[in-house]
Amino acid sequence: MTTDEYRKQILALLLQKTNVKGEPRFDDAAANELLSQLSDDELEQGMPFNTPDDVADLLAEIGRL
Repeated sequence: MTTDEYRKQILALLLQKTNVKGEPRFDDAAANELLSQLSDDELEQGMPFNTPDDVADLLAEIGRL
């Protein structure tokens, strides 16, 4: 999987996250802003150890702060 594919999967997962009311937690801009906090190099280094779902969960937690 390329870094671009990995990034796209994380973005798709962020956009699927919902709050307790079942509403989307992030719009496109918010999800992209969260994901932009990670450089391609950082994503590439983490790819062997973290699934896109792991990274999306971590970013979603950061988005709550």
